[in-house]
Amino acid sequence: MAEKGAPLDVVAALIDGTLQKNARPINNQRLVYNGWKCIHCLKYHAVLTPDGIIIHIYGPVDGRHHDETVYKESGLAELLEQHFWTPNQQPLFIYGDPAYNIGSHILCPFKGPVVTQEQQAFNTKMSRVREPVEWIFKEVTQKFTFLDFACSQKILLSPCGLFYLVSILLCNAHTILHHPQIPQYFACPPPSLQEYFTGGPANDAELDRWCMDSMWTETDVHEDDDVYKEDI
Repeated sequence: MAEKGAPLDVVAALIDGTLQKNARPINNQRLVYNGWKCIHCLKYHAVLTPDGIIIHIYGPVDGRHHDETVYKESGLAELLEQHFWTPNQQPLFIYGDPAYNIGSHILCPFKGPVVTQEQQAFNTKMSRVREPVEWIFKEVTQKFTFLDFACSQKILLSPCGLFYLVSILLCNAHTILHHPQIPQYFACPPPSLQEYFTGGPANDAELDRWCMDSMWTETDVHEDDDVYKEDI
């Protein structure tokens, strides 16, 4: 990333959230309604490395949630604190857009009504480096166009989250086999399929149940409930 113009040599991955549009549910529509995009959707957030591999994906969550809220809920901060270090025990960082806040292993652009020229130059350089995390979401929906057909993504009637998570896994495999745009952009080849799929299936009944059963249940909510008071 430093070779592509990043001012810092400690940024090792990029983070961003994405909204996956769904069919409008009959009941409790406000639970998955995103007021910014004006769509009913589920949200995911992903961490992308320069070799084009998504190394962490979290979701689905309600489409109304803010990126920073999803980051805190995901437990990613604890994983970074445990694993995101160099062999010399120097911290590594992920970089996100202004929706995120600076943390022990996460950086974001300088924010505020007034920024200095140096800060603006930093933001501009990092913005160019951060672009590939937007590309990966486009690649997923282009390779699996079924995901982009909102009428078929029916919450409570189909495993929407499972569809998307499996697509991410297969997209990683496609990146390994074909070296598309992102690994070429960073000149960083991905691992082999054998390296990526090291290990075996997880014997986890709870995980299997989560994948196959809908995590969304029908509830009765009212306009004055706290569920509506969260920031869009």
